Amino acid sequence: MNKRFRARAVVGLVLALALATACANPRPAIAPITTAADAAPSPGKFVWHDLLTEDVDAVKKFYGELLGWEYRSTALPNYTLIEHDGRTIGGMVDMSEVDPEENQSQWVSLLSVSDVGDAVRTTRGAGGEIHVNPVEIPGRGTLAVVSDPRGALIGYVKAIGGDPPDRHPAIGEFMWDELWTDDLEDSYEFYRKLIGYNLEETIILEKEEYIVFRSGSKPRAGVMVRPIEEVRSNWLPYLRVDDPAGRSQRVEGLGGHVLLSPDDEIREGTVAIGMDPSGAAVALQKWDES
Repeated sequence: MNKRFRARAVVGLVLALALATACANPRPAIAPITTAADAAPSPGKFVWHDLLTEDVDAVKKFYGELLGWEYRSTALPNYTLIEHDGRTIGGMVDMSEVDPEENQSQWVSLLSVSDVGDAVRTTRGAGGEIHVNPVEIPGRGTLAVVSDPRGALIGYVKAIGGDPPDRHPAIGEFMWDELWTDDLEDSYEFYRKLIGYNLEETIILEKEEYIVFRSGSKPRAGVMVRPIEEVRSNWLPYLRVDDPAGRSQRVEGLGGHVLLSPDDEIREGTVAIGMDPSGAAVALQKWDES
């Protein structure tokens, strides 16, 4: 996806959410990121994922049959909440009418920041691109959407009521976010300045350097050089599964496409990377709690 159409996509996302502000008496049109009583701000943590999709019906069936997801409509006609075992875990935006001639489907990961305006200014100063300046979303909080200096799309959010407490993700839920970049050092320096991530861990995976971003003692995200040269820099969401080989075998039959299978021996066969029927990339990983 080129920058022009990517910008249209993210503007469409934020406009979908911001429709609530057009009411004479604005009231929340979508659920908050969390309703947990012990919620608190956690800058540096990825707290939400929105799927921009050209084919809502196809991806609902895909993720529903693959992961057991369910869906709930909202007051916004083109925004749907994603639920798993009664827990709201993300959203879905119908992009089919934004530009029917260009596929804009992709996942957008939202990063918690202490001040959205400051994060936008830091991004602009580092050479990133601002697609949507900070906007207030009733029921959700303050949101901005940018591309970082290496071109990876990301959302910044300061959520109303705080961020979801840390917990082990269940099977079928989001478990990790990973930056694919063409410049490991530049990306590390940008996010270190943006969030204050510390670099306590650098490991070698598939003979390549892999950085783990941490906030304090908490691992928050991974960074690696793009393993597929044709894929642009992006933030890739990971979903926890019990059997990546078995799940990936179902992807094609549900209308998706497997990019890398566990047979490629990625991380000892625990990871599969695929695309849903609308073309949004996602990773499936087996993870044993320790």
